[in-house]
Amino acid sequence: MFDAVPNDSTGYVVAAYMVFLILLLVYLGILGAKFQRISRDIAELTEEVEAGQTPAAPAATETGAKEPSGV
Repeated sequence: MFDAVPNDSTGYVVAAYMVFLILLLVYLGILGAKFQRISRDIAELTEEVEAGQTPAAPAATETGAKEPSGV
């Protein structure tokens, strides 16, 4: 009844799991690198916004630009 299943098929199952594990690790590595890059970009943008708020306000009024009052 079970003669149709070869006995050496466990090697294929192990190989399939290994390929899946390798692909999963590569995928998680790519996601980790992307999250690090996004986190670094957010930190840089936050620093630029915080640094730009104090000196940029007088510079905008020197050129004659006025802030909208109806907002």
